[in-house]
Amino acid sequence: MTDQIQQPHVSKDQTVYGWHVAVIVIGVAITLPAFLIGAEIMGALGTEQGTYAILTGGVILTVIASICIYVAVSERLTTYQLLEASFGKMGSRMVSFLMSLTLLGWFGVTVSLFGQAMAKSVEAAFGVLLPVEFYIVIGTMVMTATTIYGFHAMDILSKFSVPLMMLVLIAGVYSVASKFTWSEIWAAPANASGSITSFGGAVSIVVGAFMVGVVILPDISRFINRKSQVLVASIGSYGSFSSLILIMAGLPGLMTGEKNLITVMFQSGLGVPALIMMIFASWTSNISNLYSCGLGLTQVMPQVGKIQITVGAGIVGGLVALSGIMDHLIDFLVLLGIFIPPVAGIYIAHFFFSCVNSKRAVSSAAVISWVVASLMAIATSSGLFTLTYIPALDSLLVAVILYVIIAKAYAYSLRSQPSGGY
Repeated sequence: MTDQIQQPHVSKDQTVYGWHVAVIVIGVAITLPAFLIGAEIMGALGTEQGTYAILTGGVILTVIASICIYVAVSERLTTYQLLEASFGKMGSRMVSFLMSLTLLGWFGVTVSLFGQAMAKSVEAAFGVLLPVEFYIVIGTMVMTATTIYGFHAMDILSKFSVPLMMLVLIAGVYSVASKFTWSEIWAAPANASGSITSFGGAVSIVVGAFMVGVVILPDISRFINRKSQVLVASIGSYGSFSSLILIMAGLPGLMTGEKNLITVMFQSGLGVPALIMMIFASWTSNISNLYSCGLGLTQVMPQVGKIQITVGAGIVGGLVALSGIMDHLIDFLVLLGIFIPPVAGIYIAHFFFSCVNSKRAVSSAAVISWVVASLMAIATSSGLFTLTYIPALDSLLVAVILYVIIAKAYAYSLRSQPSGGY
């Protein structure tokens, strides 16, 4: 990776305006899994309730993202460097490894979906049939090569690809929506059954789907030039376009009964544009996954070079995709996702409540808060009881409260021991 991630801080000449980060986040949001989420929500609730659920989830994400970005701009550190202050040196490596594992898994899932969709799309558009594995290998190579160049490669790619993808997406939605009146579109009822059965459940899906991305926002938002740009980045991404993408991805399926947006676009005569959008959607999403994965693994294995870690992680992600275990892996990754939101809660609490940096290898205050908050999310997601009806938000809030209480209690008990820590 480039020099900027080899240094603990970001120099002034490397900083950018908030909209640069917003565009990168939007590029990550335009991805095949997000299209499926939008279709599931709109199909389960209908246009009106589905739209309100997605927008509500977007507001929650915007608030949390704003806080995470503010911490990042204030400290100029990656997510994993922020964790060291609260979790301790060895504790942060443990958490970094878990988060990297999650991101690496999603890299494999995305490149696998990319390979499957490419094989079908190229055959439909050009009559050329090539094995899925071919596209997985090519996709892995291109995505990994781009990631080596770090944040600025993501910035350049996103500024070029996001307007193009948005244009194609809007064209696809318009090609379907133009056959209906606005009243018919807005009043369209639910037309599918599935795991989403309520408004709260849909909001939870939106928040949970993007929460890992919010937690690791410091990796890219640390490059924002000043604090006044925080809301530009958060509202310009999660508060607007990310939500709009889910709504637009769900409308064609709601109107036609076909959940797969790419299939709908092919049926509407937008085969080649749909193919281009799918390529860039997978590309922008996966370089973000691999970039943050590499940052985390760098904390775990500081003796290994940045480029070697990126290439190695990309190869592992590609091999996972080729192994054909995607169905089982997604369930595993969803489970891991429960353990990620409390991480943001802990580094947020550490920053805003001025907790003392841990001097131990592993901070018991952070680990206890993390474990209890994660168990809370498992309990609420299993339906044992409810708090906010959003497990990811439950675990984040519990982590904030617990960490502040335990950390402050430890600090108070150790005031007579200046060299101590928690």
